[in-house]
Amino acid sequence: MRVRSAARLWRIVLWGLCVTVAAVPARGAERWAQGLFVEEGHDFGAVPRGAKVRHNFVLTNRLAEAVTILDVRASCGCTTGRALGDPIAPGQQAVVEAQMDTRNFVGNKATTLTVTMVTASGRQGEARLGVRSNILSDIVLNPGSLDFGVVSRSQGGELKLAIDRYGAPNWRIERMMASKVLSGFVDAKLQEAYRTPQGVGYVLTVKVKPDAPAGLLREEIRIATNDPETPVVPVLVTMEVQGRVSAAPAMLALGRSSAAAGGGVQGRVMIRGSEPFAIAGVEGVGDGFEVTGGEGGKKALHVLTIAFRADQTVARGSVRRTFRVATDLPGEPPVELQAVVNAAP
Repeated sequence: MRVRSAARLWRIVLWGLCVTVAAVPARGAERWAQGLFVEEGHDFGAVPRGAKVRHNFVLTNRLAEAVTILDVRASCGCTTGRALGDPIAPGQQAVVEAQMDTRNFVGNKATTLTVTMVTASGRQGEARLGVRSNILSDIVLNPGSLDFGVVSRSQGGELKLAIDRYGAPNWRIERMMASKVLSGFVDAKLQEAYRTPQGVGYVLTVKVKPDAPAGLLREEIRIATNDPETPVVPVLVTMEVQGRVSAAPAMLALGRSSAAAGGGVQGRVMIRGSEPFAIAGVEGVGDGFEVTGGEGGKKALHVLTIAFRADQTVARGSVRRTFRVATDLPGEPPVELQAVVNAAP
């Protein structure tokens, strides 16, 4: 416990240095970008070795023009970042996700994510976000996360993860905590594998439910322990569940449509099924959007054309629309896809 307490003191010092560095804007970049984030840093605290931990930095566009995230880069190979919800119209929010991989490091680790952005008028700026953790050597996850990849809802899937605690024979896991979203996708079971004077081991088994909803999942199972120094062990669970019907691309970028020019833009989406099907209807049309195609009865592949005309709507700026394509497959929910367009005056 004394070793961890000393390490905690060093973490405070290092974290202060990390935030100080993160707050210094890059040469030639404008400070406006940093002000779009509420947080300038996040401390994951004590993290088991091997674990993959993540944190969402929320960006709120307080400007009078749209902002585009050009790049998210990390100062260390142990950390990655990605932007979700780009482009960002005035008043809208987006998420920059920071993920730290702790497999190859032990002790205090502090890194910086640099987010490069540009406004619709061409102003460029950078924001720096500090992330850090204290990677423990006596708690190990193997593998570091549960990544199912792409799974079929009808087939499901199962993965196991080992949790080892060295040098503490009285260490115990008291309970598991999962969000309602995660509970709708998986069933989880935790069993003690061994207990010796040298340490304790558990096995976490996670199964994909046969009725899991189609879509992307990135959630955490939080495991509560009896250790006050590490009260919670996070386990990241990721997957993409595909139903019998899927859309490609699931996000269609239509480009720019000008009301003054009177021209429209369009793109195509493939609706593919594991067996022949017919399209029963499409929700989301209107207000400038039109969907055609899908005729011809039952087949395994339908091609839909999504068109948009800015002169048929009052909406301006970045416009995002969700479409729900219903099929005649029994028990199969509508497949969702999105289209985004820049509606100009």
